Amino acid sequence: MIEARLYDLEKWKNGKIVERHTILTTPKKATWYALQGYHVFDMHESLNMDSEWLTAEHYEVIISTTD
Repeated sequence: MIEARLYDLEKWKNGKIVERHTILTTPKKATWYALQGYHVFDMHESLNMDSEWLTAEHYEVIISTTD
């Protein structure tokens, strides 16, 4: 089983949000996004929710996006 959590990702440029995504993905992939320059907010942690456990390793569910 693979752990998945809900994250809010934001990329800032010159004091403004230029990209925003809400995704269900693994903590490993969330770390990858952080290394790509995104601000990563773990919604599961902040809301004290249990992680989701899925069977597929290679997936990413984009719930919303704002460019």
